[in-house]
Amino acid sequence: MKYRRPFPIAIILSTTILVCQVCSPATGAASSIKSEIKSDREIVLQQEKKSSDQDSLRLSATLVQAPAIVTDKQGKFITDLVKGDFSIFEDGKRQEIASFASIQQPFNVVLVLDTSNSAEERLKAIQETAIRFVKRMQKDDRAMVISFDNEVRQLTDFTSDSAELESSIRRTESGFGKLFYEAIAKALDSLKSVEGRRAVIIFSDGIDMKSIEASFEGTIKQAEETGAAVYAIMFDTRWWIEATARKLKAEHPDKPQISIDGRIPLPPDMGGPDGTSKEFPHPKMPRIEVGSPSGPPLTFPDSTSSRQPSVPADEITQNLDKMYGEADQYLKSISAKTGGRFFKAEDFADSRAAFDAITDELRNQYLIGYYTTRRHDSKYHKIKVETSRKNVLIRSRQGYRDSSEK
Repeated sequence: MKYRRPFPIAIILSTTILVCQVCSPATGAASSIKSEIKSDREIVLQQEKKSSDQDSLRLSATLVQAPAIVTDKQGKFITDLVKGDFSIFEDGKRQEIASFASIQQPFNVVLVLDTSNSAEERLKAIQETAIRFVKRMQKDDRAMVISFDNEVRQLTDFTSDSAELESSIRRTESGFGKLFYEAIAKALDSLKSVEGRRAVIIFSDGIDMKSIEASFEGTIKQAEETGAAVYAIMFDTRWWIEATARKLKAEHPDKPQISIDGRIPLPPDMGGPDGTSKEFPHPKMPRIEVGSPSGPPLTFPDSTSSRQPSVPADEITQNLDKMYGEADQYLKSISAKTGGRFFKAEDFADSRAAFDAITDELRNQYLIGYYTTRRHDSKYHKIKVETSRKNVLIRSRQGYRDSSEK
């Protein structure tokens, strides 16, 4: 039997130890690398989840935008402000500004032109001043034209084509009836899906005679929801309506011309079928106090002339005071609440100056937006815009009403 020399145990042990010593660092490094990879992956996943949560939050939130005009005390526009110069508050709580459009951004405007027969004498002035506005638009600005009488007509889509806009304005003709509130509702609705700076310019006496699908209060709320600035140029047509009413009274003394309860009959030459007068519901609005045969001298609202009657007001005068007082109130209210302006135009020069002033404002309007996560409650929420710039004045949207579905 051949003798085998035993293998030294010490060598085996030392080799094993050596191998273990060589292998151990590699195993530890691999474990460390795996741990670092896992850690990095967790960080990425956490960041993705956080980003997704933020995106979901924004998708569930509502973007509220407030147009703002900033001037010095002499009325000169301040045009060099940046996002960091502004602060915005909702119901007294400061909000993070999420979007900001400077004065260089183009605008989208709906022109609402009153072509009812009470405005017939002013139709040419309405056309010329609207065309003047169109010609002052810049290449990326867009406008839509809506006219109304007993129908509401959308004459163009939003377009930058000034020739198309001018042609549509020149084609307008005087008609019967006054679907004023329905025209405003259509103008505001057309801006709901439009992004950027938006405005409605109304050229009318503000009188509504036949609207059924829209109302005084309903369109005010719609304007608060839409967020577009509304500018109103009011011209006086009282003399025409009063002359028509008194003529009808002389011819038909047994029939009402303008009823005392706020319902306005439609005279035969304004669309009444078969030459008969028909009544249409008039939106309920705050009553304006007027004089009476036994009361003190009548004080006219802002929308009437400055004359003082030599005799107490009769029924026609009282109701015209109410109608034009409501029109004046409506146009002032909708423009103030949305950050726009109210103008009165007695003649062509006034209307042209008003359109020029509106164009200048749109050129110098900032648009500030923030996300609100407030639950949809259909309530009115106040907005306040401030700037760190001293000795300036800010006019902006006063608030908003969120009517989005839950």
